[in-house]
Amino acid sequence: MNNNSTYMMKNKNSGFSLIELMVAMVIGIIVLLGLVSLFTNSSILNKSQTGLATLQENGRYAITRLKDDIQQAGRKHCATMAMPTTLITNWDQGYAMTTWTVDQGVDFSSHPSTNGLPLINEIELRALSSTNQLPDGSSITGQAYPLDPRYFIQGHECSASSCTPALGGVGGDNESNLRVIGTSDGDRAAGTDVLTIRYLNGGNRVTAINGNQFTLSRPIIASTNNLAMVADCNTSYVANANWSSNSVVLNGTNVPSSFSLTSDTRAFDMTRDFKTVSYFVGIDNDPNRAGRQISSLYRSENGNVQQLVEGVERFDVFYLAQLQTGRVARLTADEVQTVNNGGGKPISGDNGCILPPLSESVPSGMQLANGSGCLWRSIYAMEIHLLLNTVNDSSMVEDEVFIYSPDGDTAQTPGSTLTNGLSRERMYRREFTATIPIRSYTL
Repeated sequence: MNNNSTYMMKNKNSGFSLIELMVAMVIGIIVLLGLVSLFTNSSILNKSQTGLATLQENGRYAITRLKDDIQQAGRKHCATMAMPTTLITNWDQGYAMTTWTVDQGVDFSSHPSTNGLPLINEIELRALSSTNQLPDGSSITGQAYPLDPRYFIQGHECSASSCTPALGGVGGDNESNLRVIGTSDGDRAAGTDVLTIRYLNGGNRVTAINGNQFTLSRPIIASTNNLAMVADCNTSYVANANWSSNSVVLNGTNVPSSFSLTSDTRAFDMTRDFKTVSYFVGIDNDPNRAGRQISSLYRSENGNVQQLVEGVERFDVFYLAQLQTGRVARLTADEVQTVNNGGGKPISGDNGCILPPLSESVPSGMQLANGSGCLWRSIYAMEIHLLLNTVNDSSMVEDEVFIYSPDGDTAQTPGSTLTNGLSRERMYRREFTATIPIRSYTL
């Protein structure tokens, strides 16, 4: 074997040089960094898109559920629509409305569906001869009484410590499941409104009338001492009742004898067919991360509470009310509650509430009064605002700006502690809003 052959064999067995290894490692590191960067960016983008997609889905669903209920607010049987007596030239709509009549033996507070409706000693009256529309202290005893339609809508403007009008008052949902304000599991979020609406649903057609007994067109679940309402297109009467398979007997002392089968008379089980629905924002422990709280929109129906969507930080409602002059006012709940008689802040200079509805169930010479909160009768639409977040971290920073129109049109940065008392964290925020008309206007 010659020297050339020996050199070639040694060269083949020598391997990579140090420089070649370093070059290869640098190239490998560059490729690896590129892959890590690509993976990291893809992960960030995926987390962001997933969070925003969830936010969008939650916002749409929340608005849809609110819309379904708000449109039904104040819904009654048959003639739920009332026009001014002389079309658009006279806004005293009250005289085009009549009230429900409630038997003196009814106790609304014992039924979750009617909890918060006024009792017989809580009805505000005034003398027809008085020029002042405010209550004069008269009360009703020993007879049926009118159910003022103002109690079919009740909003609450809430701060960090309290609500106006206060929760637990007449007209509000008095169920304890609406929670107390706080930042712990089971609390209600601070700085978010509470909305309560009531409406009638279902019902059973009446095919025969025999005194206090009403024969029904289809069988129902028998029950004892449930509240019932029988109504045609002129009269509505609420009383304690006994239900059998195909009839209902009203146990009232003043049951009208004027019900007519030609007027689409129907019977309603008030514990099932009457809805008291409330919306609020609640605080809960995060099921996916110990020690963390999240806020969610809740819906309570006749005392049964359901979590609708997570990530709702704010819930604000504005009420569009028709004044006696025909002007429309956009008000918060506390402002609606303030208005009485012919005005008051924030609508001074305008006539306030429409004239009270007529009722056959008030003492002679008396009428329902236009006391504080009478403008709840004239809410014809609601403007809903929801501020939602992405629930989980989806942004790279904690100060991601957002716009929430009840606070103004300027972009704002979330503070380290939010209005609801929770931490801001690394989340995107978006506003969802809708103006929802009430089908049963006027109430």
